[in-house]
Amino acid sequence: SHSQASHNFRTRSSHLSAWRIVSKGLTLRATSMANTDAHPHVSEAPLMCYNWLCPYVHRVSLALTLKKAQIAEVAIDLSNKPAWLPQLSPLGKVPAITYLENGEQQVLYESLALMSWVDEYYKGPALMPESPAKRALARIIIARFDGTAVTKWYQMLRSDKIEEFSELLKVWHTEMEWLEKHLDSKGPFFMGATPGLVDAAVGPWLLRIDVLQHWRAVNLLAGHPKLSAWLATYRALPEVTSTFRQPAGQGTWNEAMAQAYKGYGKTQLDFSSAAAK
Repeated sequence: SHSQASHNFRTRSSHLSAWRIVSKGLTLRATSMANTDAHPHVSEAPLMCYNWLCPYVHRVSLALTLKKAQIAEVAIDLSNKPAWLPQLSPLGKVPAITYLENGEQQVLYESLALMSWVDEYYKGPALMPESPAKRALARIIIARFDGTAVTKWYQMLRSDKIEEFSELLKVWHTEMEWLEKHLDSKGPFFMGATPGLVDAAVGPWLLRIDVLQHWRAVNLLAGHPKLSAWLATYRALPEVTSTFRQPAGQGTWNEAMAQAYKGYGKTQLDFSSAAAK
């Protein structure tokens, strides 16, 4: 079975610079002295190309832990990509998942597609509602967030002019108001009592709001009490905290994340006055 294949994962450690298995909120690590240019062994057990910083990878990691699923991972240095990466990820991006199905290698990528694959491939709690209407609503929420909020998050982080930043922030707050209206009325999660794919899809950027606080001195959830409450509840879940896997010696996940985005933020700027406009 699919879950059996995951449990029976065997790795040729000489082929992997690092592999990890994520299971029920626990992270097990094994490392070797491998040459990072060696092509990882592909088997019936799914293998994910992973990077701790990438929010798109984070989406899939969140879906996996919520599903209580296991997957092997090979860490990818995005500043020094291995030569074999396009064989596992045609666009050379992460996340990407590969495995053998009926003897044929499957190569899967794009975070939203991979999240749905996680929900369908593994046994475990369903991450989408049973109702077709609610499933459609879940997809609408994800599509809108992906189409506007994600773009604005990056644009705000890169912006070094307060007038431009202020306009971006207005759009962001409009999107957050819309998002709040679509939180389940009883909650505490987007589609009800249990976290699912919507929470995992929007989570990585909202979990990273301290990055904007650090570089631009702005709280992106100011004036959005329902989203702030959702974030506090979601962030405290063991399934979520288990995905905070910053490199050793870099402080807390928030601290490491803020520093890792220096290439975007460049200089700390106080744009707090933009929030009042």
